Amino acid sequence: MTPTQALADAKDAGVEVVINIGDDGSDNRQGIGLAEQIPGLRTTIGRHPHSAGAAISAAERHELRELASHPAVVAVGEIGLDYHYTESHRTPATAQARVFRQMLGLAQEVGKPVVLHTRDAFPDLLAILDEFPGVEGVFHCFSGNSAFAAEALARGFYISFAGTVTYPTAHGVIGAASIIPLDRMLVETDSPFLPPQSRRGKPNAPRYLVETVERIAALRNCPAAEIADRTKANTIALFRLSYAG
Repeated sequence: MTPTQALADAKDAGVEVVINIGDDGSDNRQGIGLAEQIPGLRTTIGRHPHSAGAAISAAERHELRELASHPAVVAVGEIGLDYHYTESHRTPATAQARVFRQMLGLAQEVGKPVVLHTRDAFPDLLAILDEFPGVEGVFHCFSGNSAFAAEALARGFYISFAGTVTYPTAHGVIGAASIIPLDRMLVETDSPFLPPQSRRGKPNAPRYLVETVERIAALRNCPAAEIADRTKANTIALFRLSYAG
């Protein structure tokens, strides 16, 4: 499926705001190219922790700053820390932290929010975030629990829920989605990964965001339209988007 078709299908399903996520050099440039071609699509530029083995050189930083200044780029991310895999199968924590700090500095410099990726590294990520006061953003594809959510909220961050909130065994995520303030909540697909429960084992797509919204609405005993409207408004506010619809 082409990106244009995926976005058309999403629009037909009721998804009105779509932001592509970048996580390394070629991906960042490709995202900007798509945003230039597809009306209404926004994108980000980042350096995923899995791609953080080497420090960002001066030349790379200059390029990243130029990319971050593109009008279609609304945030710096994905960036963060990921300790999910064993040490022999992941980028060393010290290397991840070094690049994370470099990217947070870039976000401060260009004045754009961050999209945070973290797995099994929440305390270390918070400690580094605290070195960069004033940076705002969202914990993407939240995988923590209510206690972690409280720490993120206390720092003024948004929390974004993906298809994992529809998984019956995702107790921590379900608990957090049930109680966090709606004015700090976003929703996403993380497609093609993490499809909702009804599509486990199949590729995810933006149009399946609806199932995530419906699940959160059921958890909170409120209309799905309320979750959709609030998360859309939050997305527009955080990323400073202009939408007439």
